[in-house]
Amino acid sequence: MRILGDGYVKSEFRAHRNVENPLHIIGFLTEWQLYAQKLEGDMWVGEKLEKAKLDKMSDQQIGQLYELMQAIQNKDGEGGGGGGGEEIKSSGSREGRTDTLIV
Repeated sequence: MRILGDGYVKSEFRAHRNVENPLHIIGFLTEWQLYAQKLEGDMWVGEKLEKAKLDKMSDQQIGQLYELMQAIQNKDGEGGGGGGGEEIKSSGSREGRTDTLIV
């Protein structure tokens, strides 16, 4: 999980390096710190995505989340995931869609 997550955070950081909106910067840094804290232990195992966070996401962000879910599933299918089959379920849905992230 960490290898995939670290790469994703790095690419997001590079893509948004020139963002000037302080709310976007604070939001990114807050979520990054939460991610880092969760990696310290197994706090992320079985965690559900909060509906409030899902509702705030743009269609592009929902698409990125879906791509991340697929990448993790593909990585697990290659035998390199090592996630043990834990599920992270989206507790919300957009347009009637609810996704389950298996890691």
